[in-house]
Amino acid sequence: TKMQWWLAAGLGPLLVLAQEPVQTALDYNSVEYKAKKFVDDAEETLRIQAISSTFASWGYESNITDATQKVSEASQTQFELLNKKLGKEAQMFDITQIEDHEVIRKLKLMKNIGTAALPEKKLKEFISLTSNMGKKYSTAKVFDFETRKKKFSLEPELTEMLAKSRNAEELKYYWEQWRESSGKQIKPMYHKYVDMYNEAATLNGFKDASIMKVDPYESDTFQEEMEETWLGLKPLYEQLHAYVRSKLHGFYGEDIVKNSGPLPAHLLGNMWAQSWSNIADILKPYPNKPSINVTGEMIKQGWTPTKMFQKADDFFQSMGLDKMPDKFWSGSILEKPADGRELTCHASAWDFYNGEDFRIKQCTRVNQEDFVTVNHEMGHIQYYLQYKNQSYFYRTGANPGFHEGVADILSLAVGTATYFQRLGLLGEEVDVSDEQTNIN
Repeated sequence: TKMQWWLAAGLGPLLVLAQEPVQTALDYNSVEYKAKKFVDDAEETLRIQAISSTFASWGYESNITDATQKVSEASQTQFELLNKKLGKEAQMFDITQIEDHEVIRKLKLMKNIGTAALPEKKLKEFISLTSNMGKKYSTAKVFDFETRKKKFSLEPELTEMLAKSRNAEELKYYWEQWRESSGKQIKPMYHKYVDMYNEAATLNGFKDASIMKVDPYESDTFQEEMEETWLGLKPLYEQLHAYVRSKLHGFYGEDIVKNSGPLPAHLLGNMWAQSWSNIADILKPYPNKPSINVTGEMIKQGWTPTKMFQKADDFFQSMGLDKMPDKFWSGSILEKPADGRELTCHASAWDFYNGEDFRIKQCTRVNQEDFVTVNHEMGHIQYYLQYKNQSYFYRTGANPGFHEGVADILSLAVGTATYFQRLGLLGEEVDVSDEQTNIN
């Protein structure tokens, strides 16, 4: 910059005089130099390995077969063994002898090697175990409620049933049978998974896996902070819970929805009861005012999963953020393939660490809920694009929860009446400033 040139020109003679007696040769034997070189080399080595490992994981999760599972597990094992080797080497450095804050931070990040701390035989067993649990979850099937002959997958059939059916018996059947086919089959493996995770934690110097899991948040009071946050939200949640109970009680009757105790999870429109928007028709407080749900209009206008992603891309570009790279469109899976393959349908965003491949894998359905999810996942991709030129250890969220926070914030405006009106999904006759309409 001009200021830097002025400083250089104005202070040049002073700088020359000051530098003459200073030893300018690098001390290649110093701990500082060795640590910096080690970290730089380790980052690039890990990045290169991460590329092939991520492609192998994508190959498996987008087409679940014994062959792709074998390739994925082998690649992940290779990555974890490298992580272990470099982590052990990082532990040899005395950070009290180092002044470079970047190097100190990266060495600390490397020292917690996670489950890679397990002996090689157990590590391979752990990787296979997690892979098999995911496989059970992604490929679980349930016989249909009416004929008990057709087999339904989580996506799209079971997800749609939980969202659309208002038959309490049918909903309970699908909720229970899904868990019989997935969670119950995973349970014996999960016990072993917990034991091995705890073993890895102790090898890393932690009391147990729960402490190791929260270590990346870099807070000694993390659990207390979460408790404080929950207590702040609890009064509002209790009011919401009571309101939803009263509405469900009125719709289904006291035999199904009691006046006290937990809400029946199968009645909340979602397999995990994590979002209740699908039962808005039951919960709507002002029946005489319009609903903001635009699913019907999306279908009526012929929206497709691709169009949903294109509109999300337009939204992010309107805020001055990057457009999706061409490879995003050619590499992503934006709806469930029609070739009958098994795959992990749960929406996910991927960074392949090569600076050019960024993808989303989502079995998208044309509805408002999935449109918000589309924007959420693209929020992850936007974060990837912003830090793609950072060094390997900094190509991740500031902490494990931060990525989700960024994605949620970026997609926050998508569920608003104003935005739907701008997209032409809500008529101009709808008064989006009306308080009761917005509450609906």
